[in-house]
Amino acid sequence: MNKKLSILITIALLGGMNVSAQLSSNKDKFLGNIMTEHNVDYGKEKFYTLWNQITPEKEAKWDALEGSSRGYFIFSGSDRAYNYAKQHNFPFKYNCFICGRQYPNWLNSLSTEEQYKAIEELMNAVKKHYPDLPLIDVVNEALPGHNPAPYKDALGGDGKTGYDWIINAFEMAHERWPDAILIYNDYDTFQGQRSEFIDLVRTLRDAGAPIDAYGCQSHDLTDMKESDFKAAMNEIQNALKMPMYSTEYDIGTSDDDLQLQRYKEQIPYMWEADYVAGITLWGYIYGKTWTTDGNSGIIKQDGKDRPAMTWLREYMASDAAKNAKSPFPGMVKEASVYVKPAAIAVTMGNAVSVTVRAHLRTKTIERVDLYVNDKFMTSMTEAPYTTEFTPENKGRNILKAIVYATDGTSYERLSGVTAYMPGVTGINEINVNEANSNRAIYNISGQRVDKNYKGVTIINGKKMIKK
Repeated sequence: MNKKLSILITIALLGGMNVSAQLSSNKDKFLGNIMTEHNVDYGKEKFYTLWNQITPEKEAKWDALEGSSRGYFIFSGSDRAYNYAKQHNFPFKYNCFICGRQYPNWLNSLSTEEQYKAIEELMNAVKKHYPDLPLIDVVNEALPGHNPAPYKDALGGDGKTGYDWIINAFEMAHERWPDAILIYNDYDTFQGQRSEFIDLVRTLRDAGAPIDAYGCQSHDLTDMKESDFKAAMNEIQNALKMPMYSTEYDIGTSDDDLQLQRYKEQIPYMWEADYVAGITLWGYIYGKTWTTDGNSGIIKQDGKDRPAMTWLREYMASDAAKNAKSPFPGMVKEASVYVKPAAIAVTMGNAVSVTVRAHLRTKTIERVDLYVNDKFMTSMTEAPYTTEFTPENKGRNILKAIVYATDGTSYERLSGVTAYMPGVTGINEINVNEANSNRAIYNISGQRVDKNYKGVTIINGKKMIKK
């Protein structure tokens, strides 16, 4: 065989092989994973041959970066994931800035003013080290009973929305990474605290916070029936109308059949939803994940697949997986659109100023149209895109901004303003979740209170006395 023919045969053979592709060949959404025992490659298969996104499990948390002393940052752990992602050209997600569990102990001894400065120092140091982050979990696990930051007063505390501190954290992140996809991430979102999760994220969205997606950790799906899971997915999306990530997916069980069943029921439903931008598995090596005995792993330490992994390989090679749509084509954010009313709860008849913050990464804005309750209100062609409307009807008014680019593409964002009858006072700039009003309770000063509060309260715009 001559040399030229040999080269041609070799090229032909390689052309039929997927020598470096990950499980997902979809260019618009990722199937990612985390580091294993602080290492990226672990086991018999290289990370990049399986997954096309990476999240450091703990290595980028505040206590890991700056735990030893204030001002002394150690990036070596998260660098392993960041540099690996750069080398193999797939997204790195930073996880995370604000969480009530994993932060430096020295922060507790600081005043609120110094705590705020320390948060600024953290974000500035990360910005200097990672100037081009594509994905960021800005705040993790702030739901009641989870891990809201004990230092939240440094960021403004609950305020009148109940979540002012989270809004301010997102503003700080957006200021430094305007093109990054900014995510709120939490657990028990499908089962135990779905309503609270919806209320929190919707409040952030309605207040005009620069939040681009919600993250459902997905640790609560092992014992969830298929019909209940799908109903929960639909309920969350119908309420929020925002991009979603499954950020920490796992099915923790030693029962191969049950794990396989859940993968078959849940992965395609998420992956093929056009509002889901990606799925990150929270570990994959059996015995090396955070669940009991590491039983969420789908590859055994001898390199053999559990049935769920065998199925996952087959599914990701299917046309349905390859052609699934994403809210972020190319896995990047083109549009930053946030609808910010001056107040999210007002008295009927009072005018409300509304600003649409709109920016396109590579395109040019032609105009911004604003709708109220699906009725066209105005079209704006020059920034700042600010107008006002006067709610005439009691209840929730849905604001929708549509940003049109000169190439014909468009991008939507929702917000909401709740209008109350005259006489209901002290409730400016608060959010009331009309679908879950039993969970949104305010005193007459407009401060959010819990169900144990005694005295005059306002629930869904009505004054009540709780004894």
